[in-house]
Amino acid sequence: MDTKKLLEELENVVINAKNIPFTTKKAVDEEEVTRLIDAINQSLPNELDNAKRIVADKERILLDAEKKADDTIAQAKDYIARITEESELVKQAQERANQIISSANASAEELRTSSVTYATDVLKYVETNMENMLDTLKKNRQSLIDSNAAAQQQQDQNDHQN
Repeated sequence: MDTKKLLEELENVVINAKNIPFTTKKAVDEEEVTRLIDAINQSLPNELDNAKRIVADKERILLDAEKKADDTIAQAKDYIARITEESELVKQAQERANQIISSANASAEELRTSSVTYATDVLKYVETNMENMLDTLKKNRQSLIDSNAAAQQQQDQNDHQN
């Protein structure tokens, strides 16, 4: 029997005991009270052992919970550090990519500008050469016309003289 029930039984024995007339005292059955006190004395060590075991279990559970909490916190800190590191790497990679893109855009613009300048220079050179060639062709044509006209005049004079 557990101690609580034994104490309740002892209380019932006292409450149900007969009153002694003209006093506030009661007459209890000595054997019954002694038997209950002995039973309580025997049950107390078991109750105390159970209480000690429960306290020990509670402390073990609390230590386990604290260790798990510490482990979880450590894992969370590691995860945060890893994410932060990865985030920093991503940020650095993004910055480097932006630099490369900016440099490529600047190079492309410079190349485009240089290409346009080069093409303009080449076309101007070709245009100048073609103008010179056209002038030469015009002069040669005119020279040919003039030579032909002179030859025709000469032949006409030769024909009038003959």
